[in-house]
Amino acid sequence: MSEQTEKITLDESNLSDATKKEYLFRVGKFYQYAPIKSDDELIDCPIDELQDILVNYARHLVKRVNSDDLSSNTVPKMFRGIRWLLNSNYRENDIKWKPIEALFPKSVKRSGYKAWSTSQVELMINKTADTRNKAVIHFQASVGDRIGVHDHPLLMKHLVMMEWEEQGCYAVLLYADEDETVEEKDLRDKQDDVQGGDSYWAFLTPEATDILDGYFGERKNDGESFTPDTPIFLKDESKQLLPSVQMTSTSVGSMIYKIVNKDQELKRIKKGRRYDIQLNHGFRKRTNTILKLESEVNSNIAEKIMGHKNGLDGVYLAPTRQQCFHEFVKGILQLTINGTKRKEIELEKERQEKSELVKKLNEIDELKRRMTYLERTRNTTTETR
Repeated sequence: MSEQTEKITLDESNLSDATKKEYLFRVGKFYQYAPIKSDDELIDCPIDELQDILVNYARHLVKRVNSDDLSSNTVPKMFRGIRWLLNSNYRENDIKWKPIEALFPKSVKRSGYKAWSTSQVELMINKTADTRNKAVIHFQASVGDRIGVHDHPLLMKHLVMMEWEEQGCYAVLLYADEDETVEEKDLRDKQDDVQGGDSYWAFLTPEATDILDGYFGERKNDGESFTPDTPIFLKDESKQLLPSVQMTSTSVGSMIYKIVNKDQELKRIKKGRRYDIQLNHGFRKRTNTILKLESEVNSNIAEKIMGHKNGLDGVYLAPTRQQCFHEFVKGILQLTINGTKRKEIELEKERQEKSELVKKLNEIDELKRRMTYLERTRNTTTETR
């Protein structure tokens, strides 16, 4: 690399904050082991020397895996930040990666395959008296978002109320840019020739919406003034002196961890280095399962609601907020946490189905009556002739 060319660093990259944080952490681990101690030394290291260092580092990581000090699935991740730095500084062809990758241990099936059950989520909610914590758990269980969404702007202007069965349901715009609004997203989704961006729509059940509104009410009663840029979830007061007052993935994860660890019924089974239920991803697995398997939601739109980008539909299918919501409501019954509220929804559904059946039977009776009348009229006319 030329001395005159200024080096490109991870700090100035356009990677997401979460990815940047992970790369910096893992590159730092490399510097702790290797004779290379900085980005400058890594980028300027001679080819043969760097190749040997990286091969030796791979062997070092394999030894850690063999001593059960590191997951085999983590080994490839340890090189991603290194590779990014080299590729971004015109050294993408200097390293032969196949010999390094040949040393990687076989990946193992991940644990954390189970979802939180509805009864477990209800127990979490009952184990906390804090309205904000209840609202966050309802939010996670309804939206099924990746925990990293809390490291992106999650503001009042990203909420809009929808209506289902005369009840309110918030639509929430996830992974929106800080200056992106609901109106802007709606407009882009309706234009075929405009990219919709990385943001997507998710929804809260009426139950979750009521709890969130209760949380907003408490904050307003405490004197807080709401603006479009007000965070949906606030950090604890003691931590609001930090640059951002919005809850982060760390603060959400910490809150849920404390609740889960309070109760034996929420105890997870540890398998190797992981638990059978991932603390935060267990909510996402639950929502994903319900929308795809336990309801009549259109599978392609379910993928959109979950923020997946699979196949051609993931690229070209751009349903509007209203179209997504039309499918989401089919899963509201199963997504609802409280047993009493689920029963109320079931009874209302049965009442509507009965009403619809009665309406159809009445229509059939009316049709029969008209047919009988027409038949009699025809017979009378024939006799008169």
